[in-house]
Amino acid sequence: MPAPREGHNSVVRRLSATLQGPVVEVLGELLPEVRRLPRRNTLEALLDDIDLLHRCFLAFRTNPDRFRHLLVNRHKVPVEDAEALLECGRSLDQIIAMVVRTAAKRHFRRRLDGSPKPRPRPLQRMQRRDLLSRLRALLLSEPMLPPQYRPPKTRAEALYEAFQEYLLHDWQVPMIPEYCQLAPATVRRLGPRILDYRIAEDIRRLRADPDNPPPPTPLVEPDQQGRAGTALPAFLTGGAPAAEADGQPTPITVAERRVSEGMAKLAYDTADRTVRDERARLDDILAPDGKRLKADAFTAALLDPQVRAALPHSEQTVRITGILGTVNGLAGKVLVGELGLRIDQLAVFLMTAHAALGDKRFETAFGVPGRPEYVARIVERAKAYKIGQDTALPEISAFVLKMFKAGKG
Repeated sequence: MPAPREGHNSVVRRLSATLQGPVVEVLGELLPEVRRLPRRNTLEALLDDIDLLHRCFLAFRTNPDRFRHLLVNRHKVPVEDAEALLECGRSLDQIIAMVVRTAAKRHFRRRLDGSPKPRPRPLQRMQRRDLLSRLRALLLSEPMLPPQYRPPKTRAEALYEAFQEYLLHDWQVPMIPEYCQLAPATVRRLGPRILDYRIAEDIRRLRADPDNPPPPTPLVEPDQQGRAGTALPAFLTGGAPAAEADGQPTPITVAERRVSEGMAKLAYDTADRTVRDERARLDDILAPDGKRLKADAFTAALLDPQVRAALPHSEQTVRITGILGTVNGLAGKVLVGELGLRIDQLAVFLMTAHAALGDKRFETAFGVPGRPEYVARIVERAKAYKIGQDTALPEISAFVLKMFKAGKG
């Protein structure tokens, strides 16, 4: 039997080959950005691109059937449990944690140490010397480090050591740049409670006052009396859907319908646009970094009387613009790409959702990093109701209000 370390290394090599080969091939079919990466080091390029890696995880979550042939045990039987061992000897949860940790380690090194690769150790340099080099060092009185010498940890190593045990989930990938700005002592002090901070703004507040950790944003919003209010609608959390009296389709859940393959593309294909297609242009509505919508892109639309008539609280123009500027760019891409919404329709859709959900729940679903899987279900729900570019603004507003009302758990 191989030594434990050899066995581990063998597993890592098999996983790397699978990720670099079959997994990347499927991702390339779903995401054009992956297909454009250099074939020889696609996996390394993905690990170095936090945003793209996040989109890859989303593509995996929303297209499970495309990866089904890879999720098998040693008997070639498909595995349904994320904790069950796969053919490689590791579970899906373990593999996801390995990818997240590797991406975090490389990002920490790049941001804090200046390179994604580990820093060469003085001990390693000494061990590589041949006999003549050692004799020369002795004759010239060059310092020779003792075999037990270990140089101080780099900033990246110290932070990764504090975080390592808590890098477990794919939802953490877009949080890695925020994690990078925390002090190792803060992470150690919080321990597993760091996993309660699931939105970027929480990590920023934690960084601002690490000695008095703020409470993480709850997934359930308290009402004005301090009692637990309504969580995100049930159809967004995979809970049981509420039936509707008019016989229309019930809110979609994971068990009822897989998100369409087109959702994984996360952007519309301009080649499919027709002369009559008036959908919002992504270049116009996305901020330069693509992470959020560009608030001022909606200025002209918000001056349209028909838009304002369909908007809840239309008198709060400044607040509306600010809210639209907090929306995750990915959510905008999906709503435009899948439903073909015009810029005025997009504004009405999002602001009505905000009115229905409230500040905190809206940020949870549509903010940064947001909940892409929730947005995917919203889009599928909208498709079932034939929401599209030809839908009147009041109909969009009424649909969104009805959707969240019907989906409350």
